Amino acid sequence: MSEEVSEVAETESKLLVEIQIQLARIEKTLESVPTMAATLETVKETAREAQQSASSAHKRLDDMRQAKEIADDAKRKAELALEKLGAAADDQRWFKRTFYGAVIVAVAGALTTVVLLALNFGGG
Repeated sequence: MSEEVSEVAETESKLLVEIQIQLARIEKTLESVPTMAATLETVKETAREAQQSASSAHKRLDDMRQAKEIADDAKRKAELALEKLGAAADDQRWFKRTFYGAVIVAVAGALTTVVLLALNFGGG
């Protein structure tokens, strides 16, 4: 019977040593938990900042899209105004040519009339 008691005591002793080893491992693992908690808080803060930056960037992109639409509209209107200005310049050129042509014809007609009158009065 003393052998059985000795074996039980030895088995229990081995179990206790095994439990102590496992507890030591658990304690070692748990030592890093506070560091992990601090790291987790840092990660959460970084994630919040990243989300705020992304939201801000998204808002700026929306503002840029609106500005681009306004700029495109202004460009289109400027091109239309330039076309109208070019058409007006062509109209002015046509008017000037017509006016100067009429003046030249009138002067030529007047000179012709003067020459013919001079020939008629002088020759006759």
